[in-house]
Amino acid sequence: MAAKTLELKTLENARVVLLESKYSGNIGLTARVMKNLGFFDLRLVRPRAELNKEAYARAAHGTEVIDCAKIHERLPDAVKDCGIVIGTSRRYSPSRKNIIGLEQMTELLGPALPANKVALVFGSEDAGISDQDAKHCHWIVKIETGADYNTMSVSHAVAIALWEVNKLAREPAQPARALAEAARLEAMYRHMREVFTEIDFLEPGDPRRMMLNFRAIFNRAMLSPREVNIVRGVLRKTSWRIKSAQRTGRKGIS
Repeated sequence: MAAKTLELKTLENARVVLLESKYSGNIGLTARVMKNLGFFDLRLVRPRAELNKEAYARAAHGTEVIDCAKIHERLPDAVKDCGIVIGTSRRYSPSRKNIIGLEQMTELLGPALPANKVALVFGSEDAGISDQDAKHCHWIVKIETGADYNTMSVSHAVAIALWEVNKLAREPAQPARALAEAARLEAMYRHMREVFTEIDFLEPGDPRRMMLNFRAIFNRAMLSPREVNIVRGVLRKTSWRIKSAQRTGRKGIS
């Protein structure tokens, strides 16, 4: 039986993001495995390594992936048009929310890929994903090796994650649902911070990390653009009532 043809248009919606890559060879190996599995959208955020001869040599027939790669200074700029942003990390910390496994990742991506851009984010070889960048990831995937030594190279982690996504293109298409893009969510979170500060819900510097918790809650909800508009409508109304009460000398927003 002939192998089933991949739904390449589905895979075109998936993006690989490498953070602060230290070694040129790993960029090349990532490009190679992307080409092997049908992915072409590579973004490099603050790369420390050069796109040199070593990168191209390791890429083999995936050099076109390197040629088309885009470089960004900030992670939000690299994923602003994505409906789902998934980071990969083996580290746990209080600031890392919505931690899932590979199986849960594919369950999330099944209905999302046909209608949304999605990003898979991989940290640097020596430091992984920083807490600052992790907060921009809607979900964090921990790749369990089942062994005592669970630190793997970036290109190996990319290969495992992309293989799981590649399998989705071989399965029957699921009903698609359009999600709010990351840039729209970030604007909502900024709006929330402003209003929550205005009503003294957030303390200066947010020592309780309440915004991280709100990010986790709304990231799990996987909001549509309309749902984001509803949330922001509530925030605008709240802010308006506060200013109205202040003008008339009333207290509170009831």
